[in-house]
Amino acid sequence: MSEKHKQVARCYQDFIRMSPLEPCLLFHSGGHWREITVRTNTQGHTMAIVYFHPQTLAPEEVAVHKAALVDYFTSGPGSVCQLDSLFFQENTMTRCTHEVSPYQHLYGQPYIYEKVLDFKFRISADAFFQVNQAAAEVLYGTVRDLCIPNIDKGGERTKTGGTLLDVCCGTGAIGITTSPRVDRIIGIELVEQAVEDARHNAALNNILNCEFIPGKAEVVLPHLMNQFSSTDQLTAVVNPARSGLHYRVIRAIRNQHAIRRLVYVSCKPEGEAMRNFRELCCAPDPKKKLTGRAFTPTLAVPVDMFPHTPHCELVLLFER
Repeated sequence: MSEKHKQVARCYQDFIRMSPLEPCLLFHSGGHWREITVRTNTQGHTMAIVYFHPQTLAPEEVAVHKAALVDYFTSGPGSVCQLDSLFFQENTMTRCTHEVSPYQHLYGQPYIYEKVLDFKFRISADAFFQVNQAAAEVLYGTVRDLCIPNIDKGGERTKTGGTLLDVCCGTGAIGITTSPRVDRIIGIELVEQAVEDARHNAALNNILNCEFIPGKAEVVLPHLMNQFSSTDQLTAVVNPARSGLHYRVIRAIRNQHAIRRLVYVSCKPEGEAMRNFRELCCAPDPKKKLTGRAFTPTLAVPVDMFPHTPHCELVLLFER
């Protein structure tokens, strides 16, 4: 963890101790100040997002404490953190999307930027982006090479062509870094802000063959599959949350014969993702509407995104 992250955490702790409001440890026991998320890029630019439980406070009262937070980090003791961006979210739940409770931009720049594999990415408060930039380059490079192996002929890199389906695409990192090797990228992402970031990132890098679709993958993907025939050159990559993929997503992938290569990125392969693996690889089962040929796992590549923890990102290649 960077020293800047620890510095922001210490300053936030000091701010809470100075505040007349209590921290919110358990929702039912009251309190207001909750956690803080800190993001930094390789240039040292820092974004902080403070989460706050309003309880019974009126909007005017919340505004007073937001102003105190801004003063603390811009002209008070917290100014040593030199924040480039400060956001605030009023949140009565453990986790809450931007659509349900908007992130409020209190100070500084609305975004920070990061560079991965020579591509530049915009990171907003609500969008997911790997926090370990050096390991992210290893991860995305691995995923790219497994999705679309780079054929080297006589020292010249060749474009493989075809279409890459990027399911749970986030801010578009996998699709954009793979885009030079294919004819078309189609990304699907639930979080609308992430889709906006992905579209911006494609334009930022002058990538013209990427399309990003907002919506639930289990709704978008089955309809999207109707665009393709069994003779199309189609590869899929999925990067779901810990809960894995919805059954309808697995069914859509399994039953699309054009997909002969699938890369699955899992941050918890021993959890719900294991159910996905079984559904991809089991014998055809008409009762479960799994009629397509089974996939076979052919390669697993662990990437240590989280040093000094037991967690590891696993990239799995399935072929048929």
